[in-house]
Order: sequence, then C-alpha cells, then structure tokens
Amino acid sequence: MNKTSFNIIGIGEILWDIYEDGKYLGGAPANFAIHCQQLGDRGIIVSRIGNDESGKAMKNLLRARNLTTEFIQQDTEKPTGTVKVFLDEKGKPRFGCSVDVAFDYLQMDNNLQQLSSEADAILFGTLAQRNPVLRMTIHKFLSLSDNAFKIYDINLRGWNNNTEKIVHQSLNVCNAIKLNDHELEILKNAWQPGIDDISFLKFLIKRYNLKLAALTLGENGCILLNAEEIIQLKGIKIEPKDTTGCGDAFAAGLIYLHLRNKSLKEIALFSNLIGAFTALFAGATPAYSQSDLDQFRQSINND
Repeated sequence: MNKTSFNIIGIGEILWDIYEDGKYLGGAPANFAIHCQQLGDRGIIVSRIGNDESGKAMKNLLRARNLTTEFIQQDTEKPTGTVKVFLDEKGKPRFGCSVDVAFDYLQMDNNLQQLSSEADAILFGTLAQRNPVLRMTIHKFLSLSDNAFKIYDINLRGWNNNTEKIVHQSLNVCNAIKLNDHELEILKNAWQPGIDDISFLKFLIKRYNLKLAALTLGENGCILLNAEEIIQLKGIKIEPKDTTGCGDAFAAGLIYLHLRNKSLKEIALFSNLIGAFTALFAGATPAYSQSDLDQFRQSINND
C-alpha cells in the first residue's frame, strides 16, 4: 500500500470509564480508534450511545479530539454504557461493566455498509459480542470488508461455552490476534493444557491461518510472531500511573506500522513504546503527538 493515511475502525463498545476521581472515555475498540487518530490515521469509532447527557458529553469530547461521530448511532431507549474501574497499587485495573446498554444494540445500516468497503483495518473484540444483536452486526461488517486487515483483540471477561463459541467464530474471520498473558492462560487451559506460550501461539496461527499474533506481557514486554519469525521484547521500565488502555495503544501501534509494511521487530518496538507511554497517564487515551513519543523514546534510551 502506498497510502499515507488509512481508515482504521474500532467496532464494538464505547463507554465511560468511571474512576473514583472522575471519568474518561473507554471501551477497547473506541480507545484503539482514538490512538490510531492520534498517530495520524483516520481513527473511526463504530458504536452506539444513549440519548442522554452522558452520550452527548461523549460526542462533544470526541469531536474536540478531532474524531468523527458519524458512525456512532443513538439509541432512544438504552443508556450510554459505563464501566467502573478499580486500580491496584501498580495501576492495574479491575472492571465492572454495565449490561444491556446502547452499544449492545448497534445495527447494520447503509452508513456502516458504505464504511465497511472503505476500511483498511478493523479491530473487534469479545466483550462487544455478548449481545447477539451487536455480534451479528460486527460479523456482517467484517464480511463486507474484503480488503481490510482484521485484528481480534480477545479482551476476555471470563470463560464459558458461549464465550468459547464467540472466540472460535472470531478467530475464523480475523487476520491477527492480540491477547494478554491472562487471556492466553485461559485459552491454553481450555484448548492445549500444559503447552508453552510460543507453541500455543504457533498453534493458533496454524489452526486459524493468522498472519500475526501479539502477546502483551505488561511490564515484561511482548511477543510478536508470524509463521516465519518470532520477536520477544523486554518491558520498558516506568512508574505506571494507570495501565487501562495500554493494550489498546499497543494494538494501534501494531496496526500503524503493519499497514506501512514495517518489519516485525519495528512493529514490536513501537507497539511496546506506545503501550508503556500510555501507562504514564490517567485514563486509557491520553492526548499525545508523534513528537511526544519521540521524546519518550529518547528518554528511555538515555537511561
């Protein structure tokens, strides 16, 4: 691809992350799209909000951050989604997500059908597929996006037979997978108990014909691999304030360089960098520029 800017879509949940001291925009696909926008592509959120003050505030904030709200539908009955976030002493979050809210009822329409044909990359997850309405919309959107690179952010909130079906269906329609060490253990225990991490990721790549697998390890770095190559990186030493959204930032960095045909090592280094940088701030989508990332890179290289 010779394009200089790409249409990058996060489809699924958008909500407010509610902390003890305030609230921030949240939802993994929405976070991902915001990070993509800040990196210089066109980050597009495809979701649904309520016809309430919470939803209006969300749209205003997105517009202030130069994101389009054209593909965020409004529900006349269900409220805008929220999730309560509880941070431990290391800044690691625990979540309590609202149920039966607006994003659960995202509908396929002509607007989304047109967008699907213009997508260069799409990220989707598991949480958004808890409701069959949104699940159907997501898979319809993916099926219409023939030329898009599709990344599945597993983003598990537990495990049962229904979740397993969703994960299997999603792996069959994606090109890449992103998951963290906790999610990897859940899948390994279910499908290949006793296997080591890299062998299991190779198993996923082969079974589902994936082009890329990314394992985030928090403070311990990441592992990226495809059918031919494995890259393992150590973590970047920082004092994290809030690790909410670091995986979403990581995914944005991954897509940004993958679409620009960079090497697996370059992708891993940049994704690792942006994930660590995000952890320095409160909320999942701190505002930053490429120059801010460059300064952060220089600071850690000089340590």
